[in-house]
Amino acid sequence: MLKPRRKRWPWLLAGLVVLGVTYMLRPAPPKGRPADPPYLTFFLVDGLSQEVFQRELEAGRLPNFSRLISEGLYVEDGIAAFPSMTGYGFYPFITGQDAVRSGVLGLRWFRREAPEGNFRAYVGRTNVMMNEDFAAEPRTLFECFPGQHSFSVNSYANRGVVRNEKLGWGFSMAKYQEKYPLIRFLGGTPWLGPRFIPDWYGAETQVLELALEDLADKPKVQWVTFASPDGRNHIVGTDDTYVKLVRHIDSLIGRYREESQRLGQEEHRLYAVISDHGVTDVHKNVDLRVALGTAGLRAWRGEATHLRQSRLNDPISTWADTDVVLAVNGNTMNYVYLRNPAAQGEQAWRTQPAPGTAFQLPPHQGGAPVDVVKVLREAEGVELVVTRADAAGQVRVFSRTGEGRITPSEGGLSYSCEGEDPLGYAQGEASRVLCDGRPRSDRDWLKATHALGFPDAVVRLHRLMSAPDVADLVVTAALGYDLAADYELVVGNYRGGHGGLRADQLRVPYILSGPGVPMGQRLATARAEDIGATVLRLAGCPPAEQRAGEDLIPAVATPAPP
Repeated sequence: MLKPRRKRWPWLLAGLVVLGVTYMLRPAPPKGRPADPPYLTFFLVDGLSQEVFQRELEAGRLPNFSRLISEGLYVEDGIAAFPSMTGYGFYPFITGQDAVRSGVLGLRWFRREAPEGNFRAYVGRTNVMMNEDFAAEPRTLFECFPGQHSFSVNSYANRGVVRNEKLGWGFSMAKYQEKYPLIRFLGGTPWLGPRFIPDWYGAETQVLELALEDLADKPKVQWVTFASPDGRNHIVGTDDTYVKLVRHIDSLIGRYREESQRLGQEEHRLYAVISDHGVTDVHKNVDLRVALGTAGLRAWRGEATHLRQSRLNDPISTWADTDVVLAVNGNTMNYVYLRNPAAQGEQAWRTQPAPGTAFQLPPHQGGAPVDVVKVLREAEGVELVVTRADAAGQVRVFSRTGEGRITPSEGGLSYSCEGEDPLGYAQGEASRVLCDGRPRSDRDWLKATHALGFPDAVVRLHRLMSAPDVADLVVTAALGYDLAADYELVVGNYRGGHGGLRADQLRVPYILSGPGVPMGQRLATARAEDIGATVLRLAGCPPAEQRAGEDLIPAVATPAPP
């Protein structure tokens, strides 16, 4: 039986007050030396709905985004990292690498070989540990220009940045105004509200003002995260306010460009407008521990947010009596880690079980073996259950009514299915050929699927499920569901989310503009790591030779063959 949730809001609000006071008393920010041009500005719109963006763009309500598009390169179907997560999804843009190569596998995941703190979670005070957990190589964009000034606001994937600002207080207050009338009342007071209890619009304006202040120091790289679309969607879904926030961000970008022009920096400035993921609306929340518990398995999931601790140091014994560890990501995706029944003691969690364990896991407390895949694929709210790659590299994708298999070979990745295709490719007249079992290159998969319901899923799934320390299973939510009932602190169950593989969460727009970018160009699709590889080269920091991303400029600078 699941334990009832305790009332946490009193100490949570007290903690937020402490954080606010700490922020107000912070020392003067550090500075590097003024940078040499070109300058680079990232505008990351957290949780940007491609559907909303395209509709507003076509209606003429995003003039500053439109201007950047006309002056540069517009990628209509950008493909975000998977899982489609904040922080983790930033990594490709600053390295040119797929996020699965970062050494981190999401906002929450389980690292079996760690001496302690095996459950990695970067929400709350532990967000500082994401940079620490990233692989030492390759270097990030911030590390490419030692000594030169750089700046980021609202990012915890920024290793090497000189000035690191986080305005979590303002966005927390905006979020909690949706839930608590007292906070909403205080936010409306003339002096207190705009400074310390802003609404979504005020919080984003504070972000911009910090960035404008920093422009005078001539940063080589500025990373500006506009987080309100993601926050608003989580609380209420994609409503009219969400759309207005996208328009507000457009106006803030216009203000930024005016200041860059006034400072004489605009002609030397490269812009990258990006998003880490899209969003989906949620109508029902489920908890996978219920289905697993009914089957006789003990399942554990960690706290949503770390407000009291800044280090992750729980001992491996924490999970001694546990059969399954769940790691929630974006709330529409769960990692599922299984105890290794062939090992004893700590080794049961330090070692990966054989791939077949997912189909026959004996409960730690005794009882008949459980087919975990079957339990999960039949659970309410589940759309896909995906297995870790086996010894031959094959990844299996299950839905309630069918199975797909992703198989590697020298010629690339092939996909075949039995029953109803879990990815839906077989249901389309033009796309059913993708299930023919023939190998295709990574680029061919991208071109063939970027406009479909599960864009680039074959490549994204195979890369993730072949990564070291990946979970035994990945579970994604069906349309309208999330997999985190009664999980979030203070605000209750979410009404919107991300993390999954569907087009509404994985497909986003990208814009590049500035020195070295041909004007008025469009590409049908590109991955997040392609944007990173392109930007690194344009900024004067050649990406690592073994990068996953491709420089996009040759594709638009050279006429296509007839």
